[in-house]
Amino acid sequence: MKRKIGWVLAAALLVLLTAGGCAPKTPTAKKPAPAKTEQKAKTVPTYRVVAETNQDKFKRVHGQYRTINYDPQDDLVSLLPESLAKLKKYPQTTTVRAYVTDWQQASVQMGSKPMTVLTVQVQKVLTGKKQLAKQEIRLILPGGFQPYGQYDKGSIYHDNTIPDDELVLTQNNQIPIPTIGSTIVLPMRKAAQYPAKEYLAWLKAAKLTTAYVPADAHSMIWRCNPQTKKLTTNNPLREKELTKWAGQGNQTWATQYKRLTAELEKQL
Repeated sequence: MKRKIGWVLAAALLVLLTAGGCAPKTPTAKKPAPAKTEQKAKTVPTYRVVAETNQDKFKRVHGQYRTINYDPQDDLVSLLPESLAKLKKYPQTTTVRAYVTDWQQASVQMGSKPMTVLTVQVQKVLTGKKQLAKQEIRLILPGGFQPYGQYDKGSIYHDNTIPDDELVLTQNNQIPIPTIGSTIVLPMRKAAQYPAKEYLAWLKAAKLTTAYVPADAHSMIWRCNPQTKKLTTNNPLREKELTKWAGQGNQTWATQYKRLTAELEKQL
């Protein structure tokens, strides 16, 4: 009788434990970790945003326009050094990689010639004053917009199909003006370092006394491809000369130019 009572008590205890929630539970599956969101978009530098705005404004103001490339018939003296080491020794000269953010015509012409002022953001200093890195500077180049009749008045090459009042971009055929959004490499100097009184008076009248000019606009302005970091000359006539001279006896200048270009590319 006692043994039977014991079995009954044991059975009752098992029922109570099951009802009280002590029975083994089926483990719950863990929720999968949320997938990582895509990488944050790269931050666009402010100066590039400014450049896009200025480029849109330039297109609205000028739209489609003709470009008149003229040959100034100047006797050119190239300041091209033999190497980067020689370029570093050029006095009061800083070589930069810069991004063009704006394109404005000087408020005052120099004589009868329009001048253009590029605003550029210095991305990197390759030689010279390191404090110019990440600074915004102004760069003066010859050329600009003017009525065709004013530019070509009295010329035997006057094109009668172009209205005299049409604004055309006139520029030195060896110094094409870099566009907004382009990257350039050049050695440059303060414009006010040149002693000619007429030039200094023009700088003051145009409020450009703190601006810069290329050290050698004909030979030492390069266009830079930001993706490949390769340089090409800004002067289309120099490009032809490099090809021509490479196949002829006069190879000294072409050899120096290619060497300096390659050395600058390593600094980019």
